[in-house]
Amino acid sequence: MYTISDVLRDIDRGCMVYNMVEDKFSYRIVYFVNERNGESTKHYLDTTYNDLWKTLKTIIRNNLSLANSVVVAQTTALKNGKYVCLQSRPYSFSLDGYFQKICDAKEKEYISNNNGRRRANWC
Repeated sequence: MYTISDVLRDIDRGCMVYNMVEDKFSYRIVYFVNERNGESTKHYLDTTYNDLWKTLKTIIRNNLSLANSVVVAQTTALKNGKYVCLQSRPYSFSLDGYFQKICDAKEKEYISNNNGRRRANWC
């Protein structure tokens, strides 16, 4: 499971690779909302560097549900008349991954607090 911080670190690495001064460019975030029935819709938002975190949070909050997932496919910037891709990979967000992370953390905590004994179907 990924976090918004993971996406931002990747974008920062991309800015370093292309020797960009981050706050001098406009960024386009391309993302997909994938429904459980197999349908997918493509969206994009333009933002500044200072608003990247807030924009990513809004994308995930407004589109993520039990019935779908969100994939932040690419973040681009226009440099010298050419679009440069700043992410090294797409980042997927789903509630399934979030719930799995919570259950794994709780199970590890439960095991360490109870001398290794497990309780069945607790999560």
